[in-house]
Amino acid sequence: MLRYFKMFFKSIAKSILFLIKLLLAILNGIFLVIFNSIGNFFKKFRFSISFKINLLYSILYVTLFTVTYLIIGSFFIGYLKNNPYTHFPFLMSFSIILLVCLIFSLVIFFIVGRHLVHRLLKPLDDMTTTVKNITGTDLVTRLDTNMSQDELKELAITFNQMMDRIEIFVERQKQFASDASHELRTPLSIIQGYTRMLERWGKDDPQILNESISSITQETANMQSLLEKLLFLSRSDKNTLKVEMQSFSLSSLCEEIIKETGFIDDEHELICKITSQVDMIGDPFLIKELIRILVDNALKYTPIGGQIILSCGITKENIILSIKDTGIGIPKENIPYLFERFYRVDEARNKNTGGSGLGLAIAERIVTTHSGKIFITSQVGIGSEFIIFFNLK
Repeated sequence: MLRYFKMFFKSIAKSILFLIKLLLAILNGIFLVIFNSIGNFFKKFRFSISFKINLLYSILYVTLFTVTYLIIGSFFIGYLKNNPYTHFPFLMSFSIILLVCLIFSLVIFFIVGRHLVHRLLKPLDDMTTTVKNITGTDLVTRLDTNMSQDELKELAITFNQMMDRIEIFVERQKQFASDASHELRTPLSIIQGYTRMLERWGKDDPQILNESISSITQETANMQSLLEKLLFLSRSDKNTLKVEMQSFSLSSLCEEIIKETGFIDDEHELICKITSQVDMIGDPFLIKELIRILVDNALKYTPIGGQIILSCGITKENIILSIKDTGIGIPKENIPYLFERFYRVDEARNKNTGGSGLGLAIAERIVTTHSGKIFITSQVGIGSEFIIFFNLK
């Protein structure tokens, strides 16, 4: 008989344990569904982090204290029904039980709240770790933007955009330093070669002496020109370029450049289409350098007998400057890169035509300094046109 009682109570205990496990599993599932629903809700709609934290704490606070008061209240009501004449002793016991339950709820509140806030701020910790690992030699790392719709995602996107700009700038600086070193190495090698030749044979040979002096002088002038251009671009990058803004006649400046160009070039037809009394506010020295660069560029790549057309005019909103030629033209795929430093189009447009590849970069920088815009239209075998728009002030 005793054996059957043991088996019965053991079965009862297993059943109760199973029900407790089942209840805990159901509660765990309910909490998971609630937390996942809240997480999906936050991912779908954009809320601030402070709002999320306050909302989570509020929900958790109300939930825990509601459950606490419901459990204790049910015990209280049940006891009063069965013992209607023992209010005071029970109220003392109830107060103690309520206090213990409230303390227990507060502990759960802070533990669960801390866990939720930690999960909420985990993307911030991941961002901090990622940013710390970014070095000067590793600029390709980016922050993960697949996070909730809040300030962190906006911050990550902004940071990635900043890193894109920094990476482009650093790569350009590296390329610029490499190209500048290469450009300076060539004339230095030539000068060094002629110097060694003078040491060996040139002292007593007038022909070698004259050739060496001429070449050294020419290469020195090329180096000086290159250094001046590099200095111009460096000052422009650092915003230390001296720009003396004043009102001047662009019409007169264009006529002056056409006249000066005619003195040194009689192999091309120079055509002037200049509207009279076109005045603008700018640095006349820089604008003259701009026009000279574009005119010289047109002369280099226009066959003998071709036309160079310089024109300027005025509209209601802009001053328009144009340099057009009937030269060899520029392939369409090369046009977006023409204003990059040391860039040269292959084949016909190479170093054999002269120049350092910095002229158009300087021209573009001068236009930008004057808040203008420059555009290129070109067809291979027909010619090119550089059009500059200045704001009418």
